Amino acid sequence: MRKRRPSARRPIAQELSAAETEKMLNRIGKVLKKKRQERTTLESFSYEINISRSAMTRYESGGDMYLSTFLKLLHGLDIKPEDFF
Repeated sequence: MRKRRPSARRPIAQELSAAETEKMLNRIGKVLKKKRQERTTLESFSYEINISRSAMTRYESGGDMYLSTFLKLLHGLDIKPEDFF
């Protein structure tokens, strides 16, 4: 019986650098802010979707968030995820 050669482990996908992650989060934050400003004030929107004003400011500034939070923001803005991107 032949011996199997140890396979070299290759990553399935290329790892996203911290700089690229930050860049993407900043873009997402800018779009969220623009869409929210077209609709209402920061205070009103934060109250409507039950997210603190400081958290909303952080997300609009490119802060990291859970996917569930992102979906909550999109729902509050009446935006389908596929339409956001």
